[in-house]
This record gives sequence, structure tokens and C-alpha cells, in this order.
Amino acid sequence: MDIREKVLWIDNIILFCLSVLIFVLPIAHTATIRSFALFTPAILLVFRYYLAKDFRWINTSFELPFMAFFISAAASLMTSVDPHESLKEIRGELLTPILLFYISYFSVKKDSDGILLTRILFIGSLIFGIFSFYDLYNKGGSLFEATYRAGGLRDPGGGEVAGLYHTMVIPLLFWGMFYFRKVSQRSALALLLIINLIGLHVTFTRAAYLALAVQAILAGILLFRKKRWISGFVILIVIFLTGLVYTENKLIRGQDNLSKIPSLEEYLKISPEEIATNYSTDASLSYRLAIWKTAIEDISKNPFYPHGYGRFLFGKAVRNDKNKHFIHPQTHNTFIGVFFELGIQGFLIFLWMIGTFAWVCWRYWVAAKEDMPQYFSASLITMMAGYWVNNFLGSFDGDDSKLLFMMLLGIGMAVMRRLPKENELLKQRQ
Repeated sequence: MDIREKVLWIDNIILFCLSVLIFVLPIAHTATIRSFALFTPAILLVFRYYLAKDFRWINTSFELPFMAFFISAAASLMTSVDPHESLKEIRGELLTPILLFYISYFSVKKDSDGILLTRILFIGSLIFGIFSFYDLYNKGGSLFEATYRAGGLRDPGGGEVAGLYHTMVIPLLFWGMFYFRKVSQRSALALLLIINLIGLHVTFTRAAYLALAVQAILAGILLFRKKRWISGFVILIVIFLTGLVYTENKLIRGQDNLSKIPSLEEYLKISPEEIATNYSTDASLSYRLAIWKTAIEDISKNPFYPHGYGRFLFGKAVRNDKNKHFIHPQTHNTFIGVFFELGIQGFLIFLWMIGTFAWVCWRYWVAAKEDMPQYFSASLITMMAGYWVNNFLGSFDGDDSKLLFMMLLGIGMAVMRRLPKENELLKQRQ
């Protein structure tokens, strides 16, 4: 077997491992499979480039934000509430996702590799959605009342992570109907889109509903930008009518309690304890508001002070006998959480990093002439909007959700950035 054949075998094994990974990421209790499917490609990729002797680093514009955020997280170890926990979080929730981003980025060798991985994601979403419906039926849930929150293969009875998962898959399905040409492909994508929309609905998760609405509005704007006026107006009309139906029929869990949220003026004056006990019978809502107020009050004492990188250090830092009935380990808001963990300096770097993600994808969407770069850029822009809306109402920038986010970003950047750049360099040599 010559070097070319060996390299081809390695490429196929890496692609197989990534296919397994993107399939099992949303499934609970698959940690061993995930670890194998993540770290095996990392080792094989190094060996591949050692054999081929053709490695070329093509930057992504993310290197500086990644490095700055890592330095900010590492510096927080000096003042961390629990340095051991922070170190564990840096390794598992920062370095590992970045590693997966670059594995995906350098492993996709052609557009068809990126499409293969998205197809595996779609198959996984089909199985995930079917299990959600089974879970809903098995637990006596209803399509029209929030009596049970189906969570698919990830969090049955919870719904929040499942809702986030659907908002990450739906944009890839939606934009696929514009960029895939065959009727059979579009029909299959439309069917999967419907299944994922229903799957998201039965999570009865307000954050997921809001994220989907923001994604739909953004999709309409992107369609207008490409002068697809009819499609854009249809999307906006559908989201408006759907919003009316959900509101009128009270399909949004805890809808009656939304009117009991204190005004901004009241919110600034009252204590977190009063918010947790006197406002709204919906504990999920009132506790979130109380937790955010607690975090903001603590941050205001010294905005530059980092309590230590790690979502679960919040409770350790602020919980006491007075507030322990409503303070949870995390802030249920990634943005406030990062501010609390890393101080204003880390928070600004965090905004810079996610802003760079969005800007780079937007730039490729505007400039791309080919279908696949446009497809991935539009999908990623829309996916990010839903991801960060969810993260404004929860601490989801971690675990399997973050790994899937970074993997999709890596695949998209390979198709949008690395492959066209490599083709350009190849033409220059010829």
C-alpha cells in the first residue's frame, strides 16, 4: 500500500469517526463513544499530515479571539472560587470544543464531505424527533398542552437541550431547500423540517420558541438581501400568524405569568429574594430573574473581578442561607455568566469571539458565488442566532451543545474558507 492509499484510508476513517460523533452528540449516555469518535480523528489527522507531508495552515480569523479568550479563562484561575473546577472546565468546555473545531475544519477534504456530515446530522434528527413523539405519547403528553415536555434522546421531561438541538438543525434543513436542486432532496428536507419543528414544539420551551422566531425573522432578512421577496414575505407572515396562534391558544408554557414580570424600575429596586418569592408563580421564570439580579449585584461591586471560569461556580460564590432556596449552580444566562466568571475584560473578549463567528459567516454569505459556501454561511448565521438567544435564557454554551456548535462551525468554515483557498493556491502553482 503506497502513501496515497494510506492517506485515503486515514481520511475515510476520520470521516467515519466524525459521522459517528455528529450522530451521537445529542444522545445521552454516549460519553465513551463521543470521546473515541473525537480523539481518534485528532490522532489520525496528525499521522496523516506526517505521512503526506503536505500540511498547510489556512487561518480562519478565529485564532486571535480563541487565544484571547483562553488567556482570559486561564488568568481567572488566580482568583477562582474553585481552581480545580475551573481547570476542568477550561479543558472540557474550552480546549476540547476548539480542538473539535479544527479537527472538523481540516478533516473536510471536499464539499461532499461536509454534505455527508450534515446528512448524518439530519438522520440523527429524524431518530431524535421520532423518539420525542414516542416519549410524548408514552408519558401521556399532549400536542396542544404543556403537560409534558418531550426531550428526545437527550433530556426527556426537560426539553430545554432538545429545543436547542432542534434550533441548531432547523436552519440547515431550511436553507437546504434553497440550495439543493433535486425534487427528491427538497421533499426529504421539507419532511425533516416539519418533524424537527414539531419536535421543537413538543419541548414546550419558551427559549426555543423565541430562538426559532428570531431565526425566522433573520432568515426573512437574508432572503430580502438576496432579493427573494416572495420567500422573505412568506416567512415573516408565517412567523407572525404562528405567534398569534400560540398566544391566543396559550401554547406557550407559563404564558399567563409573563404579565407578572416586574418592570425594569421595580426590578432595580427590589431584592433577589423578593423577586424569587413575590413575582410570578412560575418558579423557572422568577428564579431566573432573581439569579440574574444576584449575579448583576455581585458584578457591580467590582466589574473586573473574575470569579473563575466555569458555569457551575456561580452557586459556590453567592449561595448563602438567605438565598439558597432559589440560587442554582449556574446563572441560566451565558452572557451574565461569562461576565461573572471572567469580569468585564473576559466578557468583552467573549463578545468579540462570537461577533467574529457571525461576521465571518456573513462576509462569506455576501461574497460567495458557489452554492455550498452560500448554503453553509446562511445556515450558520441563522443557527448562531438561535444558539445565542437560547443562551441568553440558559447556560447552554457547554457539553454536547457546544461541541455540536463548534463542529458545525468547523465544517462550514472548511467549505467556505479552506477548500476555496486551497483551490486558489493550487491554481496559482499551475
